[in-house]
Amino acid sequence: WKIDVGFANFTKAFTDENLRGPLLQVAAWTLTFALASVATTFVMGLFLAITFNRQDLRGKRIYRILIILPYAFPVFLSGLVWSGLLNPEFGFINQTLFGGAQIPWLTDPWLAKFSVLLVNLWLGFPYMFLVCTGALQSLPEELDEAARVDGASAWRIFRSIKLPLLLVSVAPLLISTFAFNFNNFNVIFMLTSGGPRFSGTTMDIGATDILITMVYKVAFGGGAGRDYGLASALAILIFIIVAVISAWSFKMTKSLEEVNS
Repeated sequence: WKIDVGFANFTKAFTDENLRGPLLQVAAWTLTFALASVATTFVMGLFLAITFNRQDLRGKRIYRILIILPYAFPVFLSGLVWSGLLNPEFGFINQTLFGGAQIPWLTDPWLAKFSVLLVNLWLGFPYMFLVCTGALQSLPEELDEAARVDGASAWRIFRSIKLPLLLVSVAPLLISTFAFNFNNFNVIFMLTSGGPRFSGTTMDIGATDILITMVYKVAFGGGAGRDYGLASALAILIFIIVAVISAWSFKMTKSLEEVNS
């Protein structure tokens, strides 16, 4: 059988009352999750890279090996481990660190979002640490020495010299990291499965779902939830959103190249 659907699936995504509200909430959270993940991992990775890039620091190799260990574990396995650690009743964090308190890390909407960002920070900062370490080591030392001779403080040297030069080489990687986190299926699905579930819809969509996990549930959900046409339409929308944001970001990063001139 052949059915000419046209734009019916795109129309359904924004007109179906059972889907429109959750879709907008999921889209907003997806953008927030991607931006927050990039910002937190970059700040943490840059801070550690600066800390362990000192020439007089002993045991730098050991510290660097320990820092990149989270990057060596599979994401889906780490998600399952953290899901157990954050269990409200039996998790290590509640039982040991909080004296047996039953904090709903994965069942409260806001705490679940915080938990997802925290776990993604733990998984993502080693990559940023490696990137920032390489970028810092490639910066010419003459600029640093000249700035110190002129009386510039360490913070002024970092803010006015190192950070702009660092962003020239790191900005494309930040954009690619944003695109990756926009579709970071493993962390969300293995940690919370998208929950806790929204109460205003009959579809299996939750507070920590991002667009890609929502597409998975629409396409492969049980029962009447299998709607491949709608899932394909949503996947196209994801592609358009990521493409537009990435194109705009690359256009904005061209201004950073003026630093080298």
